[in-house]
Amino acid sequence: MRPTFSTSLLLISAVLLAGCDSRSRRASARLRTENDDLKRQVEGLEARQAELEASLLASEQTNASVPGTRVESPRLAHLSISPLSGYETGETTHLEIHLTAADGRQRPIQLHGPIEAQVLRPVSGGTPELVSSIDMTTADVRDAWRGGILGATYLIELPVPEPSGESTAWIVHIFHDDLHTGRRLEASGPIAHQPSTVMP
Repeated sequence: MRPTFSTSLLLISAVLLAGCDSRSRRASARLRTENDDLKRQVEGLEARQAELEASLLASEQTNASVPGTRVESPRLAHLSISPLSGYETGETTHLEIHLTAADGRQRPIQLHGPIEAQVLRPVSGGTPELVSSIDMTTADVRDAWRGGILGATYLIELPVPEPSGESTAWIVHIFHDDLHTGRRLEASGPIAHQPSTVMP
């Protein structure tokens, strides 16, 4: 039986729509990739700008004997909570918070200054509740440095109560006073209640 005009039209339309759908998916995937690339570039530029601002501040605060040398020195630009961080159980229940520090070119850099760390428990419909905190001196921070095949971090351990079944993660805030520049940097993020599966 010969296909009617309407049947042929439907077949052609289906083929065209399938082709358009395939092209649309490819275009969408390409845009997502380009967006991720641009986001990484922006993050890198922001970190570089933060480092240059820190270097300029340090240069203004110090009478350098050779002009320009201070500005070019690597400076702390960014703090972040490492995925190595996790909820640990044993003799005590605690969080192992691994803090990473980087300069404007995303390279590890040494911290010089005190750290304040806080752990908060989310409260449904209310303000998060502070459950644990610690103030670390510059010497404490130096001793907290950890190195390994997964990179260098600063280990901060804080005792926490047994989590309730309602909340899904602890909220962590870290504050570091950079003694080189006088700036205060912050890193924040959630840490799940489940025990960590990655060894530090």
